[in-house]
Amino acid sequence: MSFENKLLQMKGMLKKDAGAKSKPKAHKQEKQRPPHESRWHEIGLQLIENEFGYAFKKTVFYPFETRHGNSSLGELDRVLEAWEKVDFDHPFKLNKNERILFFDTETTGLSGTGAYIFLAGLLERKPDGFEMVQYVMPDPSNEAAFLYETGLWKSEDPIIFSYNGKSFDWPQLASRWTMHRNVLPKLNPLRQIDLFHGTKRIWKNELARMKLSTIEEEKLGFSREGDVPGFLIPAIYLDAVKSGYPEALEKVLLHNELDILSLVSLYILSSDLLMKDLESETFGAYTNIGKWYADLKQFDQSAAYLEHVTAERGASSALARYLLAIQRKRSGQHGEALKLFKEAAPNLRGPAEVEAWIHAAKLYEHQVKDYDQAAIMAGFAKEASEHLKVRKSLVQDIDKRLARLELKKQKNRSSK
Repeated sequence: MSFENKLLQMKGMLKKDAGAKSKPKAHKQEKQRPPHESRWHEIGLQLIENEFGYAFKKTVFYPFETRHGNSSLGELDRVLEAWEKVDFDHPFKLNKNERILFFDTETTGLSGTGAYIFLAGLLERKPDGFEMVQYVMPDPSNEAAFLYETGLWKSEDPIIFSYNGKSFDWPQLASRWTMHRNVLPKLNPLRQIDLFHGTKRIWKNELARMKLSTIEEEKLGFSREGDVPGFLIPAIYLDAVKSGYPEALEKVLLHNELDILSLVSLYILSSDLLMKDLESETFGAYTNIGKWYADLKQFDQSAAYLEHVTAERGASSALARYLLAIQRKRSGQHGEALKLFKEAAPNLRGPAEVEAWIHAAKLYEHQVKDYDQAAIMAGFAKEASEHLKVRKSLVQDIDKRLARLELKKQKNRSSK
């Protein structure tokens, strides 16, 4: 058959298909059970049917005393009870009676219409322990059934814990849900606690990498052995769908399971550090926590962490002294603020050093009325700015300050 005839034949088929689409369906298309169901059952996956098709489901139960790294899962109750007793606010502060879900997904890609979520894991506290349910999409034709089966559309309004879920997992889920918005119930926005952001706030400049596996090894006391590399996960799933052999997919289920268990341990550790633990971490971490509380305008709590760090001298406590000095200045404790700025400045790095000298210059000029000392502080700021990349406007402000202080010094001398 010539190419032209093949093309005409294809056009005829397209017309025939187009006509068929315009006709109303005589009956609902029968759902096809996924092939190789028995093989998937061998790795603990149970086939679930709903009105949209099929999904696989695996359930794992953990007693409260189950340990993951340095923590047991049951310590979650202790942490929630502790949060209820504190008199300050924080995004991690929850009510023990609230429904909490620890959530993680695995996908076939990072973005685009061809990137599917094929595995969604959910861990929830139950009266007698913790229950993890993992939902697996048999193939893309059952995506609506898979999404529906997760139950995330229901109205219980749980709090969702994730690791980078606000930026990745939940937007991906919402995007895939939109593809089926004409058939699926509405996916309501839920309150989310992204432990990735909390981790960055606590351990910024303390950890080289913020990958969950790094946090596990360096902070949670847990090391994975034989874990499947993340970049292989999409290929493993697609091969399992195509070949029907899911043995490698079992490792992906374990990978997802460990990710979720680490969320519980990470929340427990982070909460302890944010409430009471002032012994096990670095000065840098406690300084970061103090800054986090200051950003939340919880100044008393911020000061408690910064004062703990400033008990030490030297460069390790310089940033804490600077941040505490700003709080002291704000509260009118000018003498204490001045002392802290002068102690901090020589050990600070970058623009913070310039800012500290400027703060000291302002205090000497406006509160102490010592223009000679104010000029010395401004001179230190000028000298530091010459060796650093600071904004041009800041350098100009320093020059104006020095000129103004010189006039005040002259006026002061002439009046004597």
